[in-house]
Amino acid sequence: MITLGLSLAHDAGIAIVEDGRVHALVTRERWSRKKRCALLTADFIQDVLARAGLAWSDIDHVAVASAQSWPFLFVGSDRFRIAYDNASLDLYPLSDATKDGARRGIVVQPIFKQHLRERLAAIKDGLYSEYMTDDLSRLTPENDALWCREWAFFPSWWKDAPTADTVARACASIPSLHQLHQGYLPISATLDGITKPGLIVPHHFAHAAYAYYQSDCDEAVVMTTDNGDTHTEFGGYVGGIFAKGVGNRLIPITPTFAIYGHVYQRVAEYIDLGGGSGAGKLMGLAPYGKPRFADRTMLGDAFSAFDETYALVRKYDRNQVITPIIQRVVELAKRLYPDPMAPVGNLETGSYGQNDMRRRTVDVAATAQWLFEENSLADVRKLSTALIAAGQWCPTLLLGGGAALNCPANSRIHDEGPFAALKVPPACDDSGLPIGAAQAVIHDVFGIAREPQGGDTATSAYLGMSYTRADLDRALAGYGGDLVVNDQLDAADDAGKAVASGTVVGWFEGRSEIGPRALGHRSLLADPRPAANWRRVNDLKRREAWRPFAPAVLAERAGDWFLGGPASSPHMLFTAQVKGDKLPAITHVDGSARVQTVGSETGQFRRVIEAFDEATGVPVVLNTSFNGPGEPIVETPDDALRFLATTEVDAVYVDGVKVTRRAG
Repeated sequence: MITLGLSLAHDAGIAIVEDGRVHALVTRERWSRKKRCALLTADFIQDVLARAGLAWSDIDHVAVASAQSWPFLFVGSDRFRIAYDNASLDLYPLSDATKDGARRGIVVQPIFKQHLRERLAAIKDGLYSEYMTDDLSRLTPENDALWCREWAFFPSWWKDAPTADTVARACASIPSLHQLHQGYLPISATLDGITKPGLIVPHHFAHAAYAYYQSDCDEAVVMTTDNGDTHTEFGGYVGGIFAKGVGNRLIPITPTFAIYGHVYQRVAEYIDLGGGSGAGKLMGLAPYGKPRFADRTMLGDAFSAFDETYALVRKYDRNQVITPIIQRVVELAKRLYPDPMAPVGNLETGSYGQNDMRRRTVDVAATAQWLFEENSLADVRKLSTALIAAGQWCPTLLLGGGAALNCPANSRIHDEGPFAALKVPPACDDSGLPIGAAQAVIHDVFGIAREPQGGDTATSAYLGMSYTRADLDRALAGYGGDLVVNDQLDAADDAGKAVASGTVVGWFEGRSEIGPRALGHRSLLADPRPAANWRRVNDLKRREAWRPFAPAVLAERAGDWFLGGPASSPHMLFTAQVKGDKLPAITHVDGSARVQTVGSETGQFRRVIEAFDEATGVPVVLNTSFNGPGEPIVETPDDALRFLATTEVDAVYVDGVKVTRRAG
């Protein structure tokens, strides 16, 4: 059975999953070159299927991750669109109670139509424009959009404040929920006149499903969190969920009503770090400051930090969630600093990102990071206590949702939390939703047996596309004699020695990584020993000069160079402290580094590090994503050559072929 997983909001993408095997995940940003690109088009779907040797007619089922506050939008709705469809329910082995809930869930209410009209108008007026590459001017709510409702049916306790007692009662109800597949809604999906049945999978359930089914665990509990707000009257966000997986089944337990991901994103915007990429930048900026504006009264979920109205009914504006922080800044800044905008650190005048390095700014960032970490730990401990009280204890915790990209928080959960094992998949953000949606339908609904996914290795990250020598030759033809090609060498050995000699290289190998972190198949590599390489590589990428870089280390040698976090970190999702002072280019201001442990499954990338080690005695290289300013990671050989032609990188290696610029 072939199931197509789709995500249609930002980070739009397609997953092709056959029974228990994930064939591929392709995000549209890698095709469009628009970072975190939104929406799917008929041509993109057809192209991805063709590259996988499939056609739409080969697809058996479609699984669509819901889009939270986004409506489903269709550019070219005459060719591709989805629609709610009761008839599809009969094709799925769901209980009568589940089907009844689903039928009620897709009854059109006036408020859904109203919200759809308002949201589409706002999007056409520029909301989410940073994710858009299509012309939306002709879209109408009647023909080109579909309202999206989250968790259309759920147990009564889902609107209760998530106290320790209510979460424990919810955990005790896990056995009774085995027959209820809550939240799925029936749809049909039509592409170029051919219609396929499908199911909507709630956003956070798709996050949880991706984390669970990629983990290879037979039993685990899951906590998801993203930058979304909590419940709205049209059935939107829940902030995150607790769930438990046993065998094929994944059971949502209760919402977390978490707001700390939402706080984090709004703070990033408040201090002018941007929208889509702001949270990632904030994580790098926070160590320069101190949480001077923190107050424990800010901690808690939507109910305890605000009230029931905020949690369940109305948010007056999108920045309401950071009002307590703003009030503290206004109250304390003048007393804390003679000059709140005094520069921090020693960036050269005119450095890109210099304005971010201000005393008040970095302390606000540090405050947001403190809130994030403290709330994360509190939720994890609450879940653990509830599971024990309910007799549902499980020693393995999985994290899902974009908040799981926060490496310092993950490391604290690992080091200080109550669970014996913690796992985070590489595309835990919205880019992984298509896999989660497809696997939820395959395993949770149909009960089809699972297959090993390599969740504890980098294997589960290498699910993008691969390219041929013919693809490279076509790309090279566009540059005439401007580039020099060398395919008569041991590329990995040459690259490792080149990095050791002081060059910066692009390494392109096999299938691209999924998720936002480069893991050795689309990476820029440099020597981590010279402190000057920090600034050099940031300048090359046109990034803020203060942003840190990650080390990739031979897995068996990681303990010699780093302290803390899990022993295995193949997806670069945990931090550790750097031992000694020999790696200044990857050592952050607080002594930390976002470590990637490199095993044999990474392919020739490991041999690059081994060659560097042979030349230097250091089994570590600086590894950052292979991309230019404001663009996604390179996908194709043409992308890699364009980077070579437009930046100061010294060389790129594309599947064993070294390419450099011709002298002069």
